[in-house]
Amino acid sequence: MERMLDRRALVSALALAAAVRPAAASPSASPWSRDSKSAVRLVRGGFDGKVHRAGVEITLDPGTKTYWRTPGDSGVPPAFDWSGSDNVADVALAWPAPMRFPDGNGFSIGYKSAVVFPLRVTPREAARPVRLALKLDYAVCDQICIPAKAEARLALPPGPAEPAMAAKLAEFEARVPRPGAEGLSLAVERVERGGDHPVVVLRAGVDAAAAADLFVEGPDSRWVLPLPEPVDTAGPERRFRLVMDGAPRGTEPLGQELTFTLVSGARALETRLTPR
Repeated sequence: MERMLDRRALVSALALAAAVRPAAASPSASPWSRDSKSAVRLVRGGFDGKVHRAGVEITLDPGTKTYWRTPGDSGVPPAFDWSGSDNVADVALAWPAPMRFPDGNGFSIGYKSAVVFPLRVTPREAARPVRLALKLDYAVCDQICIPAKAEARLALPPGPAEPAMAAKLAEFEARVPRPGAEGLSLAVERVERGGDHPVVVLRAGVDAAAAADLFVEGPDSRWVLPLPEPVDTAGPERRFRLVMDGAPRGTEPLGQELTFTLVSGARALETRLTPR
């Protein structure tokens, strides 16, 4: 009889413990979607009542790279498809500052080792659950480029994310180029005419102790401008030469608004200039 009472007491205690145990936290990352030389997953960073912070994380094998939105002389930019998501009104993706890589007779622009593309996900209805679904087409390159695909799904609940995941996301959010980045500046110094194409000389204010690089994009995807060439490689002021070759046929290359991304150390500036 005493043994039976002990067993009943144990069952009751276990039931009570299960009742008061907090619900398991929602995962802060999806499972990895693996390819031959890379892996992709979705991560989340929390909800402020209006917008979910999230990200697309890509890890790459040593010696490989993937591409920025403007890939340079070769390469393919990643394509993100969110159409399978539920209760999502908008997904705003940001691009961390890239690097340039020698690539045969030219240069490509992108990332190595790992990158997280920060997301701001706006739900259709803030009170309803959000399920983010990604289909990604991208390229991974070493000596040759290999097309890659990934799919990932992640629930975005209203609660906070794991601190380590939120910190990783914040690290890459800080790498996104922004207008007015502290300590950085860019201006058109002069335009040189007389050759086959005009040359724009740009003056950049940068971190004197850090390397600096500059990237340029035309008004639309028909523009294929070369990478600006560094003239100075030291000091707080650097100059770059941009040969205005690559405008669409029949388009005057000067007088057009161009988007520039200036990277110096851990900081990056995005600005628009109109060389004339």
